[in-house]
Amino acid sequence: KILSQIDPSAFDRIKKLEQKYKVNQKLKSGIQWARLFGGAGGLIVIDGDENLEEPLNFDLVMPKSFKGILIFDCRQGISQSPELIEDITSPEFGLPKYYNLSNDALNSVKVHHSRILRFEGRELPYIDRASNNFWGASELEHVIEEITKRDNVSWNIAQLTFLTNIRVLKLFGLESLQGRANKQGISNLQRRIENTNNIMNNNGLLVLGENDDFQSFQYSFTGLGECYDRFMMDISGATEIPVTKLFGRSPAGMNATGESDMDNYYNMIAELQENTLRPIYDKLLPIMFLSEFGAIPDD
Repeated sequence: KILSQIDPSAFDRIKKLEQKYKVNQKLKSGIQWARLFGGAGGLIVIDGDENLEEPLNFDLVMPKSFKGILIFDCRQGISQSPELIEDITSPEFGLPKYYNLSNDALNSVKVHHSRILRFEGRELPYIDRASNNFWGASELEHVIEEITKRDNVSWNIAQLTFLTNIRVLKLFGLESLQGRANKQGISNLQRRIENTNNIMNNNGLLVLGENDDFQSFQYSFTGLGECYDRFMMDISGATEIPVTKLFGRSPAGMNATGESDMDNYYNMIAELQENTLRPIYDKLLPIMFLSEFGAIPDD
């Protein structure tokens, strides 16, 4: 929400400006690319301001000159210069001073950092961050291992369902037959077992020799559900999303409502909004107000 003492009609104009250039949609795309790849950048497009290598000058932002945002992901659309910001008073101190942007419709362009909205993935220690071109880590890096574990457990449980009923066929003299039989004898044995299996499958009838035997064993697997739930909780912990929301499950336990889990989740989301979106809006909103009203409100 924009809080200000300006005329209420001004909020409608800013809202229409957002909708016209799909600002919220572009910001959402920037956040998604950053969380997926570790980083993304958004170029603030200002009509008539073509010298992108120079710092953004608010005096040159003319009325109706704001034309939206272009989003570039860090894998192929945006690269950073080795020159860093040395002004210790700058909020972006220690970050790259220039960015090179390119896509299918735009040749490589050098842009000053004041014109770029930075979207970063999960925070890394400084050394790792510097080696990663000052981007963060993908949100999938710490989740993929838990997802792989759950995937393996899911497949193993599926395979176990085929072992709940094990049938055993005892053939008299099988050991001696296998020890001395030639290829033709082994082939005859395999054909006999296949025919026996086909007869039982098709007609429910089993034909055995006088000294042969057939037995069936049934197994019940207990505790698999609890084990499976533990892996779901591990994924929930890695993603920081409650199980009830991530997997669409009802809260478990007596008198459980899941409200505390959702409260913690929304508090985490509010923290992400404050740390991720506020710096972006602090850079973007003054330009939008200058373009729409010719001035920035004092409050």
